Amino acid sequence: MKSWKANYTAVLIAQTLAMIGFSITGPVIPLFLADDIGVTDPVELKMWIGLINSASSLTMALFAPIWGHLADTFSRRAMLMRAMFGAGIIIFFMTFVTAPWQLFVLKGIQGCLAGTVSAATVLTAVITPAAQVGFTLGLLTTCIAIGHSLGPLVGGLVADFIGYRAAFLINSLALILSGFIVLWWVDRDTKSGKARSEKKFTLLPDIRPILSSPLLISIIVITFIVSVSGGVSAPMLPLFLKELSIDTAYLASSTGVVLGIGAAATAIAAVMVGKFSGRAGYMKTLIFCLSAGAALIIPQTFVTNIYQLAILRALSCFFMGGCSPVINALIAVSSDKNNQGSIYGINSSLSAAGHAVGPMIGAGIAIISFRATFLVTGIFVAFAAWQAYRRRKLSS
Repeated sequence: MKSWKANYTAVLIAQTLAMIGFSITGPVIPLFLADDIGVTDPVELKMWIGLINSASSLTMALFAPIWGHLADTFSRRAMLMRAMFGAGIIIFFMTFVTAPWQLFVLKGIQGCLAGTVSAATVLTAVITPAAQVGFTLGLLTTCIAIGHSLGPLVGGLVADFIGYRAAFLINSLALILSGFIVLWWVDRDTKSGKARSEKKFTLLPDIRPILSSPLLISIIVITFIVSVSGGVSAPMLPLFLKELSIDTAYLASSTGVVLGIGAAATAIAAVMVGKFSGRAGYMKTLIFCLSAGAALIIPQTFVTNIYQLAILRALSCFFMGGCSPVINALIAVSSDKNNQGSIYGINSSLSAAGHAVGPMIGAGIAIISFRATFLVTGIFVAFAAWQAYRRRKLSS
């Protein structure tokens, strides 16, 4: 059997590749709908962008607690492979869609099967010694952010020079390859018969560990608010850049650069915060990151060129990037390892629900003004900071 470090390294590599794959199509979908599918009406285009970006998050919100519970009951490794292989197969079929409703349906099915971040997080939390959990979860978040930073760059270049549909194909191949990495290089963690018998088999997770912990309830509420904020402005970014008079010949690449810079800042922050937040205090770190993030998101409302937006987005993403490892670490140190799959699954469910609600809010606001989406995002993040401040004594 391999050491926990060897298993953890394989998870890092696989999850980074998976996130590169997922992020490849991020800057592509709005332009794919407009230029390839032929959705030219501005109001209809914004509606479909909101619906499609919400579809996978909404179904993921329904299925994440089930997958998390099954991870506790059977195997965390199997759940990670299920997410990678399942999403890879569904995204492959997106290469051939000819209407926006087809992409919407496939996105919904993707959400039922996907959830690699949650699966990788719970697997990392379980295989890592308690003293290292803050650092390992932070490094995992960094690798996820690296994937987010490289994916849009790759996707933008592929879309501009090969075609939009090629981006979906490469997305699929990256996810399937990441699944094979887990299959080949991560040890099995199948539960023994005795361990399975100690857990009554049900599809629904046990929510009592959360309900009995005010801290866990607060963390999950904050996760939802932050997730809503993250989905308000990001899906509309390509259209906002178009409004800023970006050269339309390289619009996908420009969007990829802006998203990539933000994700790179997130990657840097995640590993730094993951390493030092245990020393400074997880809740104090969370309050600081959220407050600074809100203060840097709101000025994006008033940018007049791509350079201002890229700088402010990089700075805000740096502080927002510190939130995820801190939240995951708070869950890890505040819960029983035997129930962490269910807890992370429920937390992922609320996160996915927030990602589903955010784009719909953003689509509605963008009909009036693209710029207002940044203002609303900042207000949501500020509200999350206030909630964390109110609950700060629960983690002491």
